[in-house]
Formats: sequence, structure tokens, C-alpha cells
Amino acid sequence: MQDFWRRFKRNRAAVFGLAILMAIVCLALAAPLIYTQSPFRVVSKPFLPPFGEYPLGTDVLGRDVLAGIVHGARISLLIGILATVVAVFTGTLVGGISGYYGGFVDDLLMRITEFFQTIPSFIFAILLVA
Repeated sequence: MQDFWRRFKRNRAAVFGLAILMAIVCLALAAPLIYTQSPFRVVSKPFLPPFGEYPLGTDVLGRDVLAGIVHGARISLLIGILATVVAVFTGTLVGGISGYYGGFVDDLLMRITEFFQTIPSFIFAILLVA
């Protein structure tokens, strides 16, 4: 583990990426403390420019854009973490069943897995041709 951290600290891009991720996580966790009101609340006139009363201005309805971003980060992180947990659980389950039974079951589960892996790129290829 010490070898991992030593190599990790030498990689400037990895350290910078971790710092950005930690800043986003801290900002998302502190969202209710920073912006106590609802991000959906109309606060001023629509389309106010940034760097005035509101750091990122207001949107088409007059809502604070920065408040929406800060509160939206919580939902985005939750969706990302939940999707990762579901993917790890599903992959472990399918891989475990495939490895335990082997043979026909292994082939069937791997073909189903490959089918789901090709769907996004297949649809993208169809859209490019059409």
C-alpha cells in the first residue's frame, strides 16, 4: 500500500484530479450550509450576468445558477455512486455464477454480457450511418 501512495504522489495529474474530486465532494456535502434556501427559488431578474450579486448569475427563470450547481452536485454524485455499486454487484454476481457453473452457462452469460456492452456503440453506429 505504501508503494501505491508513493507512486500516486509522484503523478501530478492524479493528485490534481483527486484534489478536484475532493473539492467537489466537500462542496456537495456542504451545499445545505452554503445555500440554505432551495435552488429552485426565484431570487432575482432572469439572465443577470455573473460576478454581480450572484457569482454565476441567474438563469432564464431568475434562479441562482451557482446554487443549482452546488445542490445538483449532490444528486450527480449519488447517481454515480449508486450506478457503480449496482455495476459491481451485478458484475460480481454474473461472474461468480459464470465461473462456478462454467461450460454452457458461462458461454450464455458471457454472450448476454457482450450483447449489453455493444448496444451503446451499435446504436451510435446506426445513428452515424443514417
